[in-house]
Formats: sequence, C-alpha cells, structure tokens
Amino acid sequence: MNIQLPAHIAFGQRLAQNPKVNIEFNLSDSCAQSLSVNALCQLANSTVESVLGKQELSYAPLWGGEALRQLIVDFHQSVNNHEIKLTFEDVLTFCGAQEALSAIYQCLFSTNSLFTSSELAESEIVVITPCYPSLVTMAEQLGIKVNCLLLDPEQEWQITFKELSCLVNEKTRLIVVNSPHNPSGSVITSELADEILALAKKFNCYLLADDVSQMSNYHQLPLAHRYLDYDKAIVVSVLSKSFGLSGLRIGWAVTKNKVLLKQLLAFKAQSSICTSAVDEKLAELALTHHQKIINDNNNITYQNIILFQQFIDDNPQYLSWQPPQAGLLGLVKCHSQTPLLEWAEQLAEQAGILVYPACLFGLNDQYFRIGLGKTDFSLILTRLQLFIDGNLSAQ
Repeated sequence: MNIQLPAHIAFGQRLAQNPKVNIEFNLSDSCAQSLSVNALCQLANSTVESVLGKQELSYAPLWGGEALRQLIVDFHQSVNNHEIKLTFEDVLTFCGAQEALSAIYQCLFSTNSLFTSSELAESEIVVITPCYPSLVTMAEQLGIKVNCLLLDPEQEWQITFKELSCLVNEKTRLIVVNSPHNPSGSVITSELADEILALAKKFNCYLLADDVSQMSNYHQLPLAHRYLDYDKAIVVSVLSKSFGLSGLRIGWAVTKNKVLLKQLLAFKAQSSICTSAVDEKLAELALTHHQKIINDNNNITYQNIILFQQFIDDNPQYLSWQPPQAGLLGLVKCHSQTPLLEWAEQLAEQAGILVYPACLFGLNDQYFRIGLGKTDFSLILTRLQLFIDGNLSAQ
C-alpha cells in the first residue's frame, strides 16, 4: 500500500521548503479559536495546578477514561435526536479524528475486514466531494472503488438526496457524510439526515458521519440527526474543530456496533495504544463547559463571516463566494487568471498567508478554502487586501 501525505498537508510542506515563503497567517485554518490551558481551567474556576498537579503521567485506559467517555455520550445526546440510549460503552477515544477515521476504514476494508472476501472484492463507498482528502485516499489505497458526489456551486454546494441515492447500490459498503461540510460550509439538515439513514438501512451498508464541526451552528439550523439509532452507523468527532482545542489530541468514535468497536480497539492498540492522560483530563473540562466554549467560538465565526462579506463586496472583481450555512469553512472563488496553485504560492511568498486551493480537496476550479474561526481574521484581511491591490495594479 502506497501511503502518501494528504494533499493539503503535502502542499503546506512544499511551501515550507520554499525559501521565499514565511507563513504568518493561515487563512484556511479549519479550527475555531483556541484557548490556553489557564483559560480552560478558569472555566471551571480552577487552576492548572488543581486540575493537573496530581495527575499521574501513566497510560490512560485503552478505551479512554470512563468519565471522559460518559461526557462524550452526554454531549452527543444533547445535540442529536437519538431514540436509543447511548452509554459510555459505545465510545472509543482516539488521538484525534484522523486516527478514528483511519481505524474505521482499516477495520471495514483491510484483509481482516468485517466483510467476507467476496464482499470485499467488489466493495464500493460513497463520499461527498470536495472533501477532507483522506476520506477518499484511504479507501483508494485499500483498493476500494470510491463513488464521489461532487457538489455544485450553482446549487450552493448543497447535497441532494436524489443525487446521493443514485450512487448507492448493492455493492455499497459505506456512505460517508460530513456536516457542516469541509470545505464548502453546506449542511445536511435533520430531514435529509433521516433520508440518508433510511438509504443506508435499505442497502444494509455502514454509515460514517464526520461530525467534527457539528456544533459550529451559529444560525441555529436543524442539524440534529438520529444516525446512532442504526447499529451500522459510526459518528466521529474531535476537540479540534468546533472546540478549537487542536492541541488536545482527543477524538472519538461512537457506535452501538460492539463487533466494530472491538475491531477499532484492536487497531488502536496497534497504533497509539491510548490517548494522553493529561489530554483526557483537560478534555473532561472542555466537554463539561462545551456550551461556553462553543458559544464564544460561534460568535467569532459569525462576526468573521460578516467581515468577509464586506471584504467580498469591496473586491467583487477579484473574489466571490457563497457564505457557509454552518461550520468554520467556506469556498472562495478567485477571479485571477493565474492558476490557483500558483496564485496561492504567490500569496504565501508576497503576503505570508497560507491558503489551500480547492483542487487539494477534489475540486478543480479557481476556489480556495477559507477558515473563519480565528480572532486574527481582520489582520489577515488587511494583509490580503494589500496583496490584491498590488496584483490589480500590476495587471
């Protein structure tokens, strides 16, 4: 198996090797605003010493601590419409969402798959694109056919059930959904989620919901789902996106499927073994006070959307976009005649700004991904305006 860097990470590494580039700002950051350890502890009226001073630097439990897993269950039950009762035994922690996603793909599609050899030989998955690159490449590296539903800017990047259902068939083993969508900011409403769930049940295939930005819902849209009522559904989330706590390497998978959970645990035992005990303790604080953290981050994102809309209005000849419905990301069309990969490199060299061209996520057009969750956003726009003014004057 030929394992490669995800396309956007490879692009960032290439820029890092360019002697003309000194990145000061990341305009494509997919995370909300972070907190310091002190600030996180203060949410609980505690100090770092009181929270971590007596924490033993030993292995955390393989499954993740019971208290943390119960908080994860409580979190999901508070934002979704599950009819079935979730328990901490339905949760497995990972070192970030990427490890969880990798474990799921490996357990479903490697040689020790949950499928028979004949089922595996003709397996297909359905993925909505553009997307986080690993959702496609991990399947391709395992020899699995990927059927992509390419979102259309003319439809405001919105998935339709009709288009999705046309891609699902008797060979489909997995449907992968992501809402709010990375990188477009479109959403799967509760009504559409029910239709997708019924489709997965009809074809008896697994359903993977990448929910890492579900709580970045500043317009209060109906994004709750009931996926976990289905025993072949898996929900993945993490503390890095809506929470902004990417320094805490805590992600998780939730499913009622005990056979799959045991397989995922075996994968984890051969990779990270366990998460950091320190990270788990801080994760408990974050989940206990998730409403405050997320409300603050949603306010930042909402204000940045307003700022960027004004920026677009001031530069209509150069940029256009469809504002995200939810989430921390959006897609911006650049009207420069320069190919986007080249334009992005010029932006990095001349302005110290990193942007990820959308071709890195499977969309071959003049779009780049914009991150809207950071407090330095207005500073980045000031720098971007200088770059645009310089390019327009040079034309």
